[in-house]
Amino acid sequence: MQLDWIRTFVTLAQLQHFTKTSEYLNLSQPTVSVHVKKLEQTLRTELIHRSSTNQHFELTRAGEQVFEKGKEMMDLWRSMEQVNQKKEEIPLRIGSTHTVSDVLLPDFVKKIKVLYPQVQLQLMIHNHETIVEALNSNEVDLALVEGTRGLEPFHVEVISRDELRFFASSRMNPHSSPFILREQGSGTREYADDFLKSERIVPVEILEASSHFLIKQLAVRGLGIAFLSSSMVKDEVLHGKLVPIEPYIIHRPFYAVHPEHATSISLIRELVSLIENPN
Repeated sequence: MQLDWIRTFVTLAQLQHFTKTSEYLNLSQPTVSVHVKKLEQTLRTELIHRSSTNQHFELTRAGEQVFEKGKEMMDLWRSMEQVNQKKEEIPLRIGSTHTVSDVLLPDFVKKIKVLYPQVQLQLMIHNHETIVEALNSNEVDLALVEGTRGLEPFHVEVISRDELRFFASSRMNPHSSPFILREQGSGTREYADDFLKSERIVPVEILEASSHFLIKQLAVRGLGIAFLSSSMVKDEVLHGKLVPIEPYIIHRPFYAVHPEHATSISLIRELVSLIENPN
């Protein structure tokens, strides 16, 4: 059994994609497949259920166990490499809007902690305007946002896409019902205001809240129509607590933003590649 096989498998299990793994490890895709196959042959068990495209897969029960043990082995190996060496810690400040934080940030942070243990994260979660101010004042190195207002001086790239919809506890009429929206200055609120204006909908009342969780709970209790990412209300829709208000639907991109000449530009580019939607 070779350490390279374990490193490849652990990285593949973390990134959940053969192409991303080959790019990250600077290996060919066939080499990634060979490493996994050799590890399976050595352990005499199947580690992943492969799809027809060989890009997407699921870990088997044995694969999940090997993944956990593999992470421990990689941590031990890093510790051995650092004997008589001072570990270099790299500080990184990430700013995120509330929506992107709820949808993408947990998995992104997990990948960073597994693949870049030397990175020391500092997270700032706020609305779009505050994150832009933090970029301008050099308080964050990388920002994750859902709007482009005020980002002209910076490098901006699309990392994922999101679906926004109106939800309520019953099929309310948008022209005669209250709306539950984010506060002014948030990217989500900007999308809501633009859409309502384009549809010539004048809300009879607007309840503002800076918390997506609170907005969702107010809608579940029948207090109005909420404007939220579909990914945030999957369980509520599944159990009939909320229903989408048809036919209103908006697709928006999520962006990664950073200065063109950031101090840790190479690291930032590597990290952005982790969060980009592979589909």
